[in-house]
Amino acid sequence: MIKITINILIKSLIIVLFQFIFFGKLYSQENFVLTTVNKLPITNIDVVNRAKLISFSMNKDLNFKNLHKFYNQSLNSLIEEKIIQSEGLLINKNLNKIVYKKALQLALLKYDNSELKLDQFVKKLSITKSTILEKYQGQLIWANVLGKKYKLQLNNLEKKIEQIIKNKKLNKNEDLYDLAEIIIEKKNNFQLLEQINLALKRGVSFLEIAKQVSISRSAKFSGKIGWKNYKELPNQIKIKNNVINEGDVFSFPLNNELRIIKVLAKRTNGQISKLENELLLARINFKINFQKKNIVYENTKKVLLSLLDNKKSCDNLKKISSQNVLNLRLKIIKSRIADLSPSIKKLTENKNLYEISKPLFNGNDGYAYIICDKRIKKIRDNVKQIRKQILDKQFLIFSDKLLKKLKKEANIIHINNLDKI
Repeated sequence: MIKITINILIKSLIIVLFQFIFFGKLYSQENFVLTTVNKLPITNIDVVNRAKLISFSMNKDLNFKNLHKFYNQSLNSLIEEKIIQSEGLLINKNLNKIVYKKALQLALLKYDNSELKLDQFVKKLSITKSTILEKYQGQLIWANVLGKKYKLQLNNLEKKIEQIIKNKKLNKNEDLYDLAEIIIEKKNNFQLLEQINLALKRGVSFLEIAKQVSISRSAKFSGKIGWKNYKELPNQIKIKNNVINEGDVFSFPLNNELRIIKVLAKRTNGQISKLENELLLARINFKINFQKKNIVYENTKKVLLSLLDNKKSCDNLKKISSQNVLNLRLKIIKSRIADLSPSIKKLTENKNLYEISKPLFNGNDGYAYIICDKRIKKIRDNVKQIRKQILDKQFLIFSDKLLKKLKKEANIIHINNLDKI
């Protein structure tokens, strides 16, 4: 009996030891350093989490098929952020902590200022909260770095702005193009380019992709690079098209980069475009939960029609959140028509106030849109807005110049290859 007990104990110890060794190895393989940037580490988990965020921004699903296609872009973005972080640490060793609160505030804007919704999103993607916050922290740190490096130039710029505004008034009758860009590295990224193009064809927001994918500092502005006249357009665009229209998208290589440019809006002879008009949209999210999609939509529509019975405002829709009506979720979106994704733009096109759109389905979620207000853009010289556009443009110029310099000087060591993930 004692002998049997000893044998059992020995076998149990062997099993425990095997599990310890096996899971120890598994754990060690789960998290390892891929690259160091000025001694700051980037792990495989960092790359995978950022790749999930990029993938979700384009595919809007949690399957994460072919996630490896986003690893290269993910690593490039993280390298850039580490370069920025290391430069910020030279200004203040605690700068990361100092900007954390503001970074959280910026991140929460996308989640209705609800930390709970942010946490739910993070949990849904199986990523860390830092995956999202680090991008915002990087932007805030970079603003500090640029402000310190180019303090004199920025002060002198204020003197030039008045002359620039005068010149804009003189040329107000020319064609103007409001552009946004997505920039990715050319090396090993043609698969990513293909994924971006497929996402755009499916109606995913160009600005959302730019915000998550683009390596340009314009990602801070969702890829927007402002209004350009015909002379200021890239030559690659002017060569391809004599007539450039709203919604046109152009892809072309430039040096070591691949660039995707979209014309968000066009002012012909300086006249305001209809796409510059602003909409106040109510987005209602409903769950399918193994039911027939159209039946769920029709039931949702009946509820919304009853709430909008007076047809005077969207105020009654607030009951969706306060009374948890049918487990529906309400989000209010204020946007130019030009900045909406093609799919939402199509759903709301030619819709009257308080009219419920057709549904948009994505996995287990359905969405309906209601126009609560329309604001017609008027031609007026908004000096404050023009000043902001000029400063944003100068920010991009300074940013690109300094970042190229810092990349050359950076101590980047690739310890492991992406194929080991």
